[in-house]
Amino acid sequence: MADAIDREQLKNKLTRMMFRVRQHRNGPYKCGYMDAARDAMHAAEDCERLDTPAVVLCKNCRRATERNTTMPYCLQCNRRKDPDDFCRYGETDYE
Repeated sequence: MADAIDREQLKNKLTRMMFRVRQHRNGPYKCGYMDAARDAMHAAEDCERLDTPAVVLCKNCRRATERNTTMPYCLQCNRRKDPDDFCRYGETDYE
């Protein structure tokens, strides 16, 4: 199972957003913007982890044969499939 979002990537984006404010002086807008960004970072950390099954495209699956054709043959499903179909039983082939 894999987490649906990358929390470190989300925290990095929120940190960059927090310091990208256009206001140079400390006014109510800048303080509210920084507070909202901090609240979003805390909310992202406090969220429950969402476990999702990893899916693999048929054209990248280890169990697919004849991948260079228009319809690869899936050994798992025992039939031909569209290359853009996906399978939760598939395993990525890293060749």
